[in-house]
Parts: sequence; structure tokens; C-alpha cells
Amino acid sequence: MDLKNNFLNPPRLCASAGDFFTQALILLLMSSTSLMAGEYFEGFELPGKPPTRDGIRWGYTDELTPVEGWKNIIPGDGYAHLTVTSRALQKPPGKNNPWPFQTLSLGPVGSNHRIGIRARNAAIPGVACLLFTYREKSHVDEIDIEIVAHDTQSPEAGHATGTDGGWTDVRLNTWANATDRSGDSPGRLSPSRSIRTPILDAKGRKVSHRDGCFHTYTIEWRPKSVRFLIDGVLQKVIDDVVPDYPSQVIIGMRRMPWAGTPDWTGSQTMLIDWVDIEPLTARGVQ
Repeated sequence: MDLKNNFLNPPRLCASAGDFFTQALILLLMSSTSLMAGEYFEGFELPGKPPTRDGIRWGYTDELTPVEGWKNIIPGDGYAHLTVTSRALQKPPGKNNPWPFQTLSLGPVGSNHRIGIRARNAAIPGVACLLFTYREKSHVDEIDIEIVAHDTQSPEAGHATGTDGGWTDVRLNTWANATDRSGDSPGRLSPSRSIRTPILDAKGRKVSHRDGCFHTYTIEWRPKSVRFLIDGVLQKVIDDVVPDYPSQVIIGMRRMPWAGTPDWTGSQTMLIDWVDIEPLTARGVQ
């Protein structure tokens, strides 16, 4: 599948002509620089596990809804498919694994990189859809974008989630050299920062991602700050707790206690169009 045609002809037109031209231009620029040293782009055009290249290795976890192998996730149609069933979410949380994942992973990736994905259906009631970095040795380093149709622990619990006046919630988190501070609160890793907020558009309006459209989710990870962007709009910046070790990049979904319950039956698929990892210094960004 041609990535440019895939981008210009998504399943549903979700932007104005001007916005769509801008998005197409961004993709063309990304394609033209895909061989730049330190940049990694995957468009899922070939079936099966992406090959190891440029030091990046892939893996997957299917704890929520088991799959038969890589070709179930990446069939070669230009997308990665991460699917969860309502039946899986109706099971009681497991004793040893109460909050299972359904994810792709790749890496390692260090700071001074922009990590982005373009995905559809990332606001699924019952799970948090994720783009995050993770490293655990003696300490934990992590950066999260956690998207959820309705965060049941948000200040505005009970809000509408659809496009008719509703919006999608997001948690933006960091941990840096974090350990279990049992004297504080047992099982709580610190230092950490967590921000709970609605997703905002370029005009500052709360918006819903339960719209059948593709959206971009981006982490800009610098040594002294983490910037979180959605559809190119800066959502928040964290500059007091910033991890500093190369980590895995993980994409997908996780059953979480604050992600609500499914208002759907059957299955839901988070469709990932591409993953792009780009050095922030490559285009003069410090």
C-alpha cells in the first residue's frame, strides 16, 4: 500500500481541505527524510513482524485478547491492528496480572527524540489506549500518553464522550529513576508527575476522539523536558520529572481500573497507521 495514498484517503474524511493538505505535506516531508540518520519509520506495509533495523527490535503482548501470531496484528494492509473483545473485559481481574496489555513494542529509544504514531479508535471505553516509553532495572523510567474515553477519576467524571458535546480524557505521566517509596505510600513509585486533562484542539476546545478519524499522538522527549502533543497541538509540558535512560516504546491498550466499562459488544480495534521516531536535533530543534 502506498503510504501517501493511505494518508490522503482514510476511511473517513475528518478534516477541512486546508488541514488535510497540511497533514499530507507533513507525511511527504517525513517520507522524504526517512533515511535520515537516527530516524525510524514503520508504515506496516509488509505482513508480519517488522525486521530488526537501525537497532530497533519489535515485540508484542496479547494478554487481553490472544492472537495467533504477527500476521494477525500486521496483515500487510498498511496498518497494525490491536484488538480487544468485550468478553476479555468482562473477566474478573487476574490475581497475578489484574491489568493486562494488548500492545506492540519497539526500541530502545533515548531522549532527544520525537516519538509519534497516527492511530484511529484510541478512545475505547474499558481500556486506556497508550503511547509510552518504559525501562525497568533497579529503577523505573517511563513517559505516558494514556487516552481513555472517560476517566472515571477525572475532575469531571460522568461527562459525554461522543462528538456531540463530549470529549476524550488523557493522562500524561512521567517517572524518572523512580523507586517504591514505601514510607510514603506502599507500592507507589516516586518521583513522578501525572496530569489528567481533556484533549484540546488548536482553539482550546475539548474534543472527542470517538469520531472514526485518525489522530496523531506525539511525545517530544528532551533531556530536561517532555512535551505532549495531540494532532500537533501542545497539550502539556513536564519539566521537573524527566527520565534519562533509553527505553522501549510501547503502543496499544491496557485494562485499567479508571477506564470505565465497555458500552459496546463484540470487538474494538485500535488501528495504527504508522510509527515515527525522529531526532529532535535533525531539523534544528534543540
